[in-house]
Amino acid sequence: MFPVKTIFLTFAFLATSLFSGTSLAQSGLYSPCIGAPVLPMPQKNVVVVGNVEQLYAAVLDLRENSTILIKPGRYRLASSTLGITADNVTIRGLEDNCDSVELVGPGMDNSQRKNVDNGFWISAKNTTIANLTISEVYFHSIQIDGSARSPRIYNVRMVNSGQQFIKANPREFGDGVNNGIVEYSIMEYTDGPSLTDHNGSGTGYTNGIDIHAGVGWRISNNRFRNFHTPDNADHLWNAAVLAWNGASDTITENNTFIDVDRAIVYGLKEKHFDHRGGVIRNNMVVMTPGLYSTKRTQSADATILAWDSPGTKILHNTVLTNGNLPNSIELRFESMNIEVSNNIVDAPIAHRDQKFFMSANNVDSAQADWFVNPVTGNLRLKKEVSEVLNKVRRHRLAQFDVDGENRPFGRKVDIGADEMQTNSNVQR
Repeated sequence: MFPVKTIFLTFAFLATSLFSGTSLAQSGLYSPCIGAPVLPMPQKNVVVVGNVEQLYAAVLDLRENSTILIKPGRYRLASSTLGITADNVTIRGLEDNCDSVELVGPGMDNSQRKNVDNGFWISAKNTTIANLTISEVYFHSIQIDGSARSPRIYNVRMVNSGQQFIKANPREFGDGVNNGIVEYSIMEYTDGPSLTDHNGSGTGYTNGIDIHAGVGWRISNNRFRNFHTPDNADHLWNAAVLAWNGASDTITENNTFIDVDRAIVYGLKEKHFDHRGGVIRNNMVVMTPGLYSTKRTQSADATILAWDSPGTKILHNTVLTNGNLPNSIELRFESMNIEVSNNIVDAPIAHRDQKFFMSANNVDSAQADWFVNPVTGNLRLKKEVSEVLNKVRRHRLAQFDVDGENRPFGRKVDIGADEMQTNSNVQR
């Protein structure tokens, strides 16, 4: 058993932070930046802005193949969403961390939002958003129109969105935003999802990343925290990563999930097929003991789901449900060619419809004391555990571990997200 420190914001403190010079990042209420590799600095067609008026003007005048660099500071979005309509555009903080630039909306529960529905609305090709924080928006931190292609979200912290943090809309079933990338980013609630009903969608309606119908998304090296709705919310089973509505070939890898009601979901409804293919690998998922009530646990399913998602590979993940869920990984509906291998979990791996699926070399007896620091989501091995070390051959779709290190380090590959290197693991 281990405690997790939960941060509760009073309204007075939140109001003071939003409307003074002290950012929530500076106050320590946000998770620290992940430490993304530095992006090269653009050399051509660069506009540098230093206040919110300049930012709005630069976005309104966006040209193709250009970059907006934002100087450090807090930028209160008070008049409209930032709409990206020109192709091959980058909008990024001038510095290389995620917290020196903070774009602040009117509040995720503030219906008097003056057209600031979202942080960004993207309807262009090859848009990059990088090196900044987006907080307190009514609907979505980043909304992506179905006409867009190849968006990239890099080293961005998103905090307190009223609904989905990143939402990629479809044009129709199986036709959506393709080839999106989300890397080294943070999605989190400081005190849980909004319990305001946003335009009739119901309370607790949120996801970290909601991909409708998109092909070929890659979601790598991100952190998701505190996506847990209370028992009285209308929506109880939100996924931090959801790919569905005809999506396919999604890769979700090397991410950390802390206290999320569902971590990764490929497919949701029986639609022939709601999702196809893709890989879920090297992710670390942890839930606080006692997060769920008894009633909630009895009606729960699992934290990694492949429902109507044939061909999906679920490899080398590490999951500590700590008694909150009946299963760690669950399959449902069509499961042809689904493979579940080399995972460390503490709850069963199951198929709701009792169908056959490929399963090999999974360990379902995980204990918290096997890992470096479960409280922070660090489920790297801290000691040599005979059940998981040097047990399997390297899988062709999981040649590297959660840290990008080669498998194997020893004689054979370790089970779970981390390939243990004794001298380095405890320091992480």
